Amino acid sequence: MDGSCYPSEAPPLGEPVRRQKSLKDLPPAILKPRDKLLRFGARGLNHAELLAVLLGHGVRGQNVIKIAEDLVGRHGASGLAGLTLQEWAAHVGVGRIKAARMLAALELGRRLFAPPPDEPRISSPAEAYALLRDLRKARKEHLVALYLDAQNRLILRDTVSIGGLNTTRTHPREVLQPAIVHSALAFILAHNHPSGSLEPSRDDVEFTRTIGRAGELMGISLYDHLIVSHRGFVSLKEKGLL
Repeated sequence: MDGSCYPSEAPPLGEPVRRQKSLKDLPPAILKPRDKLLRFGARGLNHAELLAVLLGHGVRGQNVIKIAEDLVGRHGASGLAGLTLQEWAAHVGVGRIKAARMLAALELGRRLFAPPPDEPRISSPAEAYALLRDLRKARKEHLVALYLDAQNRLILRDTVSIGGLNTTRTHPREVLQPAIVHSALAFILAHNHPSGSLEPSRDDVEFTRTIGRAGELMGISLYDHLIVSHRGFVSLKEKGLL
């Protein structure tokens, strides 16, 4: 009795053994879209084929490439980006799960290739205050710095310290270190008075001048120091105290 687990028939001697075809052996016309992407890369696929890869699979009686071709033919490639969840889901062979997948893919593409928003330019104490209005309601004292580039565009807003400690006890290196890391050429300081007072104290003025001198040594200019409360703001530069 033959107990072998090998194939019962072997090719005749001298006849080459046929190997199984791989993706690279198949002509592009008969490759599935996903296999075609693996072989040629995404740039080698047309709109319908790319859409078919995202949809994943078809339904009974209609394969995925036919569904994708119908979508592209009906809406155009550019029109697909404007379809709502309901419009995607209503198409035969799509449904809500695939529709959600398509919306997620399109939104990710928008975010990745959208031009970066213009950072605000700060050319006056009022424009700086517009970025610091949230300090009005802070119950603890915050020392915040706005770091700027050569065109006065905002590079970074950083909270240097929070809490009961007086801002004048903050060391200049804590203020200047982010400016160095982010290659800022200037900065604006701001701190709030939870008491509501907008009158700069002697310590506020001395601290501001100390930070300003430290910045000059590093080639980083201190443009202003704002005091903020629920009553508004005061600029030490406008008061001639900087």
